Amino acid sequence: MFGVVEGFYGPYFDWMDRISLIEFLGRIQLNTYVYAPKWDPYHREWWRAPYPSEDLSRMADLIRVGRKYGVEVVFALSPGLDINYSSRDDVNLLIRKYTKVMELGVESIALLLDDIPPALRGEGFKTLAEAQSTLTNKLFSELRPKRMFLCPTYYYGIVEDYMRELGERVYPEVDIAWTGMKVAPVIISDEDLELISNVLKRKPLIWDNYPVNDYFIVNGIYRLHLGPIGGRTGNLRKLVSGYIANLANQPEASKIPLYTVADMLYEGLSYDSNTSLRNSVGYVINKNARYWFTLFLEFNKASFLNPIEETVTERNAEEALEMVKHLEETLTNRKLLKEIEPTLNKIRAIARYSKGENVNLSRRVQTAGEYIPPISPDRMVNVVFGKVVQLIPWYFKAYQ
Repeated sequence: MFGVVEGFYGPYFDWMDRISLIEFLGRIQLNTYVYAPKWDPYHREWWRAPYPSEDLSRMADLIRVGRKYGVEVVFALSPGLDINYSSRDDVNLLIRKYTKVMELGVESIALLLDDIPPALRGEGFKTLAEAQSTLTNKLFSELRPKRMFLCPTYYYGIVEDYMRELGERVYPEVDIAWTGMKVAPVIISDEDLELISNVLKRKPLIWDNYPVNDYFIVNGIYRLHLGPIGGRTGNLRKLVSGYIANLANQPEASKIPLYTVADMLYEGLSYDSNTSLRNSVGYVINKNARYWFTLFLEFNKASFLNPIEETVTERNAEEALEMVKHLEETLTNRKLLKEIEPTLNKIRAIARYSKGENVNLSRRVQTAGEYIPPISPDRMVNVVFGKVVQLIPWYFKAYQ
């Protein structure tokens, strides 16, 4: 199970976006697409309600496309906001909902209990881990999926009692997802993976929160994640049971970093992030736009993994303006062009500002040397990244 998860908050993809991504995954030798959009109401808030027939028909189409390209569609539900773990009605509703989708051809499933209050609802359980493992094992026994994974409520770091009990109780055939020592860690090391494997009594399935950018998007800030994956051990494939990269809110733009994810997974210790990023342009972008898109990436490759990128100043303002113009004229993937349009407009405005023109710069778009996640420094360090990740641009004074 090496692929992606549509697991972000914010407006979710349409079915044609998913088909395009599955075709792309097959071409870069990734084999998994996990369906788990947080804002799909039938996935999370309305998990008890059956999917409309039109959605089921679209899901069947997606499964067929996946088989054509060698990509398995994994179906996930996220009932944790209000499920009663001891309710026979709730458990049977969940079984029926999975069964309906498995009848379409889904063979592997996921149970997501992340991002919920750690409330123990129901009777007969001493701990949350006992309740969740009982539910997980019941689903596995009843549905007999080819593969199943659980994303637990505590899915990062080492929460000793909870994770050890899950590891002891959850059937060994079921994978358990883990994001690393933080929600979106800068580093995932051999030592991290060996430690969590010992606690869970199995190799973890890594849910890697890159290139996901929903913590910008749902806060009204437009920031692309186009840089290469990095900071993951070259031995990763040997130390995990699977790996899924959480997609960005922009499906076409996600393909650039996804290309580097595939390289990282298959090249291991020989992976070179800069070479991979350059090669991604040749693979994704039409020929007469490649030079300009490569330049565009220099202004838009910052992430929590590495916030450094080029900025626009008076020195390179004309080149930046030329880049924007050429991409608008030559980029044939119009969906991708629409996704990068806010960023192109901001770069154009910065270039004009750097030349002394009176222009308004929007704080709602970050690019060209500005990487300021809307997360408090304390939360960045202790929960999300493991360190403070910020890059404040020279033109920040224009916002005052």
